[in-house]
Amino acid sequence: MNTHTGRTVEFPQFSGIRCLMMPYIQGDSASIPDIYAPYRDIVDLVFLKKGDIGFLTIDESVAVAGTPHRGQRAKYGRALHTEVGRVPGQIYCWGGGGGWGVPRPSLGPRPKPKPKPRHRVTLDRDVRILLANNLDDSCAVWDAEHEDTSLDGDIGHAAADYPFDRASFLKAGEVHEIGILTPHESLPVQQDFNRQFLRIVSSGVHGREEYFTLNPLVSFN
Repeated sequence: MNTHTGRTVEFPQFSGIRCLMMPYIQGDSASIPDIYAPYRDIVDLVFLKKGDIGFLTIDESVAVAGTPHRGQRAKYGRALHTEVGRVPGQIYCWGGGGGWGVPRPSLGPRPKPKPKPRHRVTLDRDVRILLANNLDDSCAVWDAEHEDTSLDGDIGHAAADYPFDRASFLKAGEVHEIGILTPHESLPVQQDFNRQFLRIVSSGVHGREEYFTLNPLVSFN
């Protein structure tokens, strides 16, 4: 489900820094490396459960006019997705069939056999996530759960079930809490913009992908 936490954050000056699913101690800015120092105030104030392991994503990059910021992974007309994919046996995971955040394999000159689902990372069903960004109306969130999600979390095929008149549109700095199966969508931006995106994932994540950012201050297996 989607909940506006009532909290807002003020993003620091854009500098192009980035980390992906970096383990850290929630509510403890001393647990993040100096390169992320501009976000220390936010880390101290925004958390799901202070003292627990969490996973921090900071993505500062240019959003290009006319396209959704994270839409390049969408297989359908809308970049509508859940945070996780799902494989048979009720396993909620990243990495099964490409995933949101996992580079897709390149297409060769001949059709390739469909790869078997793989999942280096699994998530507990009750994992919670905090989202915020610095651009009004660049992300839509629905107060729903899409249990029957796909292997890679792309649910663009079900877009008719999620009309925009039922969505909440994140305003700059607003912190929203969602679940791993909450439908949300990156929306086309009106002009080129230095977009800053923040995501905090709770404990309950098992394993790691190669692209996850290592944290020399916090060990996590």
